[in-house]
Amino acid sequence: MRIGLLAVIDGNQLTGPARQLLATSSDLVPLGVDTRLALFERRSGANPITRSASSQGISIERIPDRFPGDPRTAVALGSLLRRDVTQVLQTHGYKANVLGRLLARRLRRPWIAFLHGETWENLKVRAYCAIERLVVRGADRVVAVSQTMAARLTASGIPADKVRVVRNACLDAFATEPAAAAVGAGPVIGVVARLSPEKGVDVALEVHSRIVRRFPGARLLIAGDGPQAGALRAQTERLGIADSVTYLGHREDMAEVYRSMTVLLMPSRSEGLPNVALEAMARGVPVVATSVGGVPEVVVHGRTGLLAPADDAPALAERLATVLANGEQRRRLAEGALAHVRAEFSRETKAAALAAIYREVLG
Repeated sequence: MRIGLLAVIDGNQLTGPARQLLATSSDLVPLGVDTRLALFERRSGANPITRSASSQGISIERIPDRFPGDPRTAVALGSLLRRDVTQVLQTHGYKANVLGRLLARRLRRPWIAFLHGETWENLKVRAYCAIERLVVRGADRVVAVSQTMAARLTASGIPADKVRVVRNACLDAFATEPAAAAVGAGPVIGVVARLSPEKGVDVALEVHSRIVRRFPGARLLIAGDGPQAGALRAQTERLGIADSVTYLGHREDMAEVYRSMTVLLMPSRSEGLPNVALEAMARGVPVVATSVGGVPEVVVHGRTGLLAPADDAPALAERLATVLANGEQRRRLAEGALAHVRAEFSRETKAAALAAIYREVLG
């Protein structure tokens, strides 16, 4: 028997969770799961998610969402859930998870809530995250992307028998061999992140200000956009490192960005399970990161990269300098990273884990 899955995601940008959802939707087809993707539509027209879904042949449902609290939104989602082809509801994001709580039990559909991590932009967003943690207690299963996140969920009051861990998959093709760039005229340090407080890009600038003293030709590339963009550029000027820092903004050609890196720096204060680390490691790029959330499940200290505490610029700079100064260590870490991602984070493994959960909730 095939399973009809309605996957609801908040937002219209091709974020990490959205890319994971689209890829898994395709991977589930051979396992007997047919996915329809439901998107909240605040304005008509194509967006990055709909374009990508269409190119992959994934069915798209549009849910009108004119303003916060729009009553048509719940009515439209309820209509989709009533269809006979919908056997399981899966929700991603605050709005989707709140509506899942309102509708799933009333319409007698098994509900799986995904939690990918948290953002700390402002008090409003933090409040949303707190409410989300409360509403998903009513889900049949709550999926966390790392063991660390799962432990936090159960500690917050979500019953342990509801929590399942399904780690993100590496969506990019694996390199045939490590591709860590040589230092040459100067190392290239990459940061790929949303420019918001939890990603710690301000710490990356502090780290770089220390690195350029030891490696005068070092450059820092920052790929991403977000609410802190202006403040970070101002900090770059204050630190006197503007001539060695390049803000790339949002980039679609990330393969090219990774190819230019000597090492990836991840100074996050909070993470679920970082797609960025998987992407870099799949290309054989060594990683220096903070030991937060699910990062240690990807970046194994001394084997696939190096770890340091969050908000500790001196420690991160020291770890980074160690990697930059030692070509043999860079090669060894790159080899370990590539092997680890191949073995532990395949798309097939993730799809099989999700299919098992769908059959579990259907009894």
